[in-house]
Amino acid sequence: MDKIAWITDSMAFFEPGEAEKIGVHVIPTLLILNGESYREYVDISIEQLDQKMREDAHASPTTSQPSFGDFVTLYEQLLEDGYDYGYAIHITSGLSGTYSSSVAAAEAVGFPLYAIDSYTGAANQQELVRIAQRLVAAGKGPDEVMSTLETFKHKSHFYLIIGNMETMRRSGRVSGSQFLLANMLNIKPIAQFNEEGRLVPFKKVRSIKKAFKEMVSEISSKVSAHGVYDRTLYVSHTLAHAAAEELKRLIVTEHPGINVHITQFGPSILAHAGAETVGVYWFDEIPLPAT
Repeated sequence: MDKIAWITDSMAFFEPGEAEKIGVHVIPTLLILNGESYREYVDISIEQLDQKMREDAHASPTTSQPSFGDFVTLYEQLLEDGYDYGYAIHITSGLSGTYSSSVAAAEAVGFPLYAIDSYTGAANQQELVRIAQRLVAAGKGPDEVMSTLETFKHKSHFYLIIGNMETMRRSGRVSGSQFLLANMLNIKPIAQFNEEGRLVPFKKVRSIKKAFKEMVSEISSKVSAHGVYDRTLYVSHTLAHAAAEELKRLIVTEHPGINVHITQFGPSILAHAGAETVGVYWFDEIPLPAT
């Protein structure tokens, strides 16, 4: 039996210890703050980053894809440990160059790798890892595994309600005038991943209540047409558990047959979208290949 390695990056936002339980190697995204570099989840947690941002009104954290060297080190170690090949499921290339770096590193050291640009992230990215593991456990080979993942990645839905325009103003993603107008009108921008895995504007609404109403309406529209894989969708947040619980309540009230799991985003989302950001995401209902 082949010895198979599983690889992803920290923007899948596995809970601490969760990836290890299912044998997944996680390469961390880098966060840069005031000239210092931190590895996501390794050197800094979302709570620690939030504290640093609160203590420094001018703090403007940025993120950087995992280094090529980190991937080289991992793939060299996997070869040394006798792995025959690996599957790598990475954050959408619309947000990061992680996928390209991973593939290039594997080629450089001669490690056989089946890698996919997920076109998504967070728990959807995790779900692709679990789907692939399920298929391998059922005896499916690389061709069928990769074909199935390609199908799923094009059936992903991901929406993000931006929580803190101040964070975006600090980083220059919005102008001062845009920030003031958004604050005055209590505007909540909603973004989504498009068909190419890029984060693009979806709608702007006034108040979080209206944003949640918009999300429930969008879920209802998509679910009625395409269903929900495993009857499960995810609500994630940056230090906004009460808001996430409220969105879950609204979704379950409208769709009592759907399981809603609440998870927390990692420091990288806090760095870009700020605290109080809430996301909702899922896959269309897709049957897995027969076992």
